[in-house]
Amino acid sequence: MNRPPLATQSIEALKGVGPETAKSLRRLGVDVVGDLLEYFPNRYELQLSERPIAELVEGAINTARGEVSAVDYIPYPKKRFEITLADDSGSLGAVWFNGAYLRTKIHPGMTLALTGKVTTFRHLPQMSNPKWKIIEVDDLPAQGKSIFKPVYPASADVASDKIARLIGEHIEDLLPAVEEWFEPTFIKQRNLLPRQQAYRWMHTPSSDREAAAARRRLVYDELMLMQLGLAIGRRLRDGRMSAPILRLDKTLDERIQGRFPFKMTETQLRAVYDISRDLQSGRPMNRLLQGDVGSGKTIVALHAMLTAVANRMQAVLLAPTEVLADQHALTISRMLAESKLRIERVTGRTKRGAGKTPLLAALAKGDVHIAVGTQALIQGDIEFANLGLVVIDEQHKLGVQQRKTLRGKGSSPHYLVMTATPIPRTLALSYFADFDVTTLDSLPPGRQPIKTKWLRSNLAKDGYGFVRKQVQQGRQAYVVVPQIDDSDTDVASIEKTFESLKNGHLAGLRLAMLHGRMPADERDQVMLQFRAGEIDVLVATLVIEVGIDVPNATTIVIESAERFGLSQLHQLRGRVGRGSFESHCLLLSDATTPDATARMEAMIQHSSGFDISQMDLELRGPGQFFGTAQHGLPEMKLADISQEMELLAVAKDDALALLADDPELQKPGHRALRAALLAKFGEGIGLSVVG
Repeated sequence: MNRPPLATQSIEALKGVGPETAKSLRRLGVDVVGDLLEYFPNRYELQLSERPIAELVEGAINTARGEVSAVDYIPYPKKRFEITLADDSGSLGAVWFNGAYLRTKIHPGMTLALTGKVTTFRHLPQMSNPKWKIIEVDDLPAQGKSIFKPVYPASADVASDKIARLIGEHIEDLLPAVEEWFEPTFIKQRNLLPRQQAYRWMHTPSSDREAAAARRRLVYDELMLMQLGLAIGRRLRDGRMSAPILRLDKTLDERIQGRFPFKMTETQLRAVYDISRDLQSGRPMNRLLQGDVGSGKTIVALHAMLTAVANRMQAVLLAPTEVLADQHALTISRMLAESKLRIERVTGRTKRGAGKTPLLAALAKGDVHIAVGTQALIQGDIEFANLGLVVIDEQHKLGVQQRKTLRGKGSSPHYLVMTATPIPRTLALSYFADFDVTTLDSLPPGRQPIKTKWLRSNLAKDGYGFVRKQVQQGRQAYVVVPQIDDSDTDVASIEKTFESLKNGHLAGLRLAMLHGRMPADERDQVMLQFRAGEIDVLVATLVIEVGIDVPNATTIVIESAERFGLSQLHQLRGRVGRGSFESHCLLLSDATTPDATARMEAMIQHSSGFDISQMDLELRGPGQFFGTAQHGLPEMKLADISQEMELLAVAKDDALALLADDPELQKPGHRALRAALLAKFGEGIGLSVVG
């Protein structure tokens, strides 16, 4: 009977791995022996050969032997056991935290060998929690060379050393199963390690240089795989799906622009050209329209929607919140007030019944030209007569599944994403690799830069004094708080903040409150009053993060600003500066942590959303930046996209060139690469039909 290859055998097949250890390894993602190859170290340590205490190297893992000259146990405030080790060259301190058990094991006069990282404490070398071994009189000093040691993610049940031992003992047996993805000439051109060698050096390097070379090859492979998968998915989509041809000629363009209350900027006109070219192609448009707060994305999107309507198709604008949907509906209705177009809102408040309501029936018949709403627009009972264009605001808040559902609402409608959280270009081209990207990189004329200040809570009185002066000059303001309810934190609820301001710093002014739990009609009424200038200061939660447009509002105060993410802070800041008046953002925060402090300083130093988003990406990483798995791509084991921009750009170009040369990946040298693609992406992007 033939045994399966080692790589496919259960992890219990290895000597020394019993049921409990196997269970612990499975919790770490190691189910079969081959998984050990992909269980990568998270860092490396240089472990030096044994040497006299006077020659120990600070910052490295050292081994030293000597006689225990003193011991001490300190029970309070933190239990720790300390010893002094001495040899002919000097003395070394060692401390074990929670080391009470060592009182019965280590005594003065013993000879020990200690292994650990060396630091300096009170002018003497010291090791914290070192490994120790009792040395007998006739034991000779350990001979040998220094070791460059991998350190693996571990758990309470499985130590890093045990994982390192398992991998070290079996790596040479596992490497033959690793197949090369690229041809030798390509590997040489790209200065890459062979794939087997990369795995070997990743787990058993002899230096930083070898570890870095190994990581570079395997990161490149991850990025290449992702780019190939996305490129093939896009090719299949473009080749199989058709979309309505929505024509735009000069006359129609002039008619549409004539409805807008201002002249479009050159940047906006370039975006209109990009979009109209897609709409006339006969293939579904997949375009990401990104721009900073106030850059005019909505006007560009409305131009596309009116193009669809002029071609006898329906258009949908989908927003992440009812407040934003209401804002979009109001803006569009005002601009098209003199037209015969029917614009309707569809939100969670839209009535539904056993049969079709008049509104749902009108959508299904095609009597509604533009529908604006929330995710309620993608419910199963919503039908369209001829949906030609879907516009989604704030893509990263909606997710992949909703996107697929919407696409199913028509025969492959065109698809336009708007985001006011600008995405660094390389990241946009990677995580949205099946999108074309248009960037609005200039602000419309008249937009004022926003002055941002960070005030500690003891200066809140000064901040609100400034708000009062702005109101006295005829302006309006926002105050944003992070939460509706009280919690076990020291952050006040919106109601407490509202009452405190009403009776304190802002007494005598016209205040109102806005949050997501208020009845929708009440929210609408508050916003109408604020827009009409009947409210001086609006105290609100994050419901105003995007889309609210009140040109007379010139100041926003953000309470407990450290509780918000960097992109959220920038979005909130964008609620002001929308008119011709000088505007201000006041961050009230007693931030102390490095991340929170970095966010406050970034807001002061940068006004560009692209600078802000790059910093946000570096602080949070791409997964957090987009929201959990919103991008729908496999997670990376090694690559950190925010730090791999150059290699990512190379991998993207290489992937496109490789597919241009071998579209079906049928060349013998690409067989293993094609198998890896199928294993990684499966049928999710249609790879099973390749070849």
